[in-house]
Amino acid sequence: MNFKLISEILIILIIAYRIYILQKFKIKSAADKLFALYYIKNHYPLMGYFIIFYIFEIIAIELILMQKVDIPLIFLGMIELFMIYRHIFISLKTDDKDDYLDTVIKRMFSTLTYSEYTEIKNELYKYQPIWKLYLTELMVFFFAIWSIEVA
Repeated sequence: MNFKLISEILIILIIAYRIYILQKFKIKSAADKLFALYYIKNHYPLMGYFIIFYIFEIIAIELILMQKVDIPLIFLGMIELFMIYRHIFISLKTDDKDDYLDTVIKRMFSTLTYSEYTEIKNELYKYQPIWKLYLTELMVFFFAIWSIEVA
């Protein structure tokens, strides 16, 4: 077994584990996914950090096993860091999804009218097709495997 195959297997396992854990929370909307990541981080920190920083773990696997820097994955990781991670690492400690989302929305926008707040909250709770909810994971998978195969 060469390092290429080992890398691909580890990447598949990491992404499959993330999707499996998120599916255990029965996510159906963006709000569900954000709260699931927040909940895992607060209640199961070791597993939470493993699940949250999966892109950087994949980058590390590629770097260690193949001595390859994957620029598209670094770019995706930075987008995730900016878009999602900043909503997960907040000082609030709650098990209530509504309290969590209220805090996230208020942190995102400093001035909101009630109608704007309601519109944003409804948009976050709107049911999404499963492929949209896991689009980032699929993109990471394809970029990582493509990068390994091209190397």
